[in-house]
Amino acid sequence: MVIQHNITAMNANRMFNLTNANQAKSTEKLSSGYKINRSADDAAGLSISEKMRRQVRGLTQASANAADGISCVQTAEGALNEVQDMLQRMGELAVKGANGTLTSVDREYITMEVRQLMSEIDRVQSTTTFNEQKLLDGSFSGKGLQVGAESGQHITISIGNMCTNDLIASALSKGIFYQTNNDSPRCQVTDKPHPSVAPYPPGVTAYWIPGDGTTWAKYEYFDKKTVQPWGSPGHSHILSAEDLTIFHSFSYDAITDEKVKDRLTNKWNNFMPETTGGSEEALALDKAQDVRYFQALNVFAKSAISDVSEARSNLGAIQNRLEHTISNLDNIVENTTAAESAIRDTDIATEMVKYANNNILAQAGQSMLAQANQSNQSALAILQ
Repeated sequence: MVIQHNITAMNANRMFNLTNANQAKSTEKLSSGYKINRSADDAAGLSISEKMRRQVRGLTQASANAADGISCVQTAEGALNEVQDMLQRMGELAVKGANGTLTSVDREYITMEVRQLMSEIDRVQSTTTFNEQKLLDGSFSGKGLQVGAESGQHITISIGNMCTNDLIASALSKGIFYQTNNDSPRCQVTDKPHPSVAPYPPGVTAYWIPGDGTTWAKYEYFDKKTVQPWGSPGHSHILSAEDLTIFHSFSYDAITDEKVKDRLTNKWNNFMPETTGGSEEALALDKAQDVRYFQALNVFAKSAISDVSEARSNLGAIQNRLEHTISNLDNIVENTTAAESAIRDTDIATEMVKYANNNILAQAGQSMLAQANQSNQSALAILQ
């Protein structure tokens, strides 16, 4: 029996402190909701959960990016819907203007409406924006939507130039032939072979370009759906820029689609006269009385409607793709969050059991510490 050292009290105190430390950790986990509050709690688990957190936050933002992409696509597609409505009206006016019961004055009135529609297409093209970025002027090309948590995970959106000038250029590049009853420098009867044309090489499918009796054009240079083959009766006319000059001025240099421009340069340059005057000058020349211009407008409207439909189809496909992308991203976020939760979050039921156990041990330790402190009192009785 000694009085210098109370080993029993020291042991009781050490165990009491350990119990208090464990109880403090349980209290922290229960109050924060996290099983890992510092790296010391689970160093490996902390590292894994932080990587998952980065992925979850990145995927959540990627889902928001895809939603922004859908809004952008819907904005562009809505504008193109209006453009297509105006082109449909042009087609209707073209059929109306080609009617033989109309006077030249009637056709001038129709021409004025067509010109206004073309001007409105150009206005829509220049003013349709999303987040201060123009969508229909050709500058919104190769835009990558970041739809993943890692670099390089993107979907590319490109929208071509939907101005009237580019729509005309696209129609010209297709080499469209159309039937008309009018003669012109680029319109000849094609119901018999031209005597000055020698047979073209065997195995080459070619068509004679009206207006040039010595030129054969390879089949692949033309839109196969619109080419008028040799031997068709009537007048076969090739669409040129001057056919549309009473409706809209055309500029070869202003074409923004390089593929179309290249095709016109290499394939059609000799048969694509540029418009030297605008539609004001054309009206001053009283060209609206010629039915052929409305027949040309008809085939242009058909071509432009096809181009806009293709652009709208591409945008619709991208929108559907983005909707599936969002669904997939949200699914990954949900599953990754569940995995991160299993590592990081506190299991309240389990932790409450530990807390209750530590609470009982703390009370018992406190009681035993009090008893140990009383044990040295018995030594005093011997001294008495």
